[in-house]
Amino acid sequence: MHPTSWTVQHYYPETEIIKGKVWTGKSLEVHFWNGLRVGEDWYHIDLSWQQFPAGSIVQEFAVLERQELNDSEAIRLRCALLLNRVDDCLKA
Repeated sequence: MHPTSWTVQHYYPETEIIKGKVWTGKSLEVHFWNGLRVGEDWYHIDLSWQQFPAGSIVQEFAVLERQELNDSEAIRLRCALLLNRVDDCLKA
């Protein structure tokens, strides 16, 4: 699930969506966030990191190809819902 990272990418198209695995101390969780490449360096932008307990660590990650997200209809609808809510807040 990546509605937050998809919405960030909508407003900042130079960012990429990253999929990784986060060790929480109890389990390994799949997580999505954004990355911005500047030269050889990656800057990570994660607006939903607070969902993990303190001390959690990223164990691995990969940049997703935009054309290969293969999102289900349900995920596309959740992404569109979040984008519409953000748009409404920005217009208010």
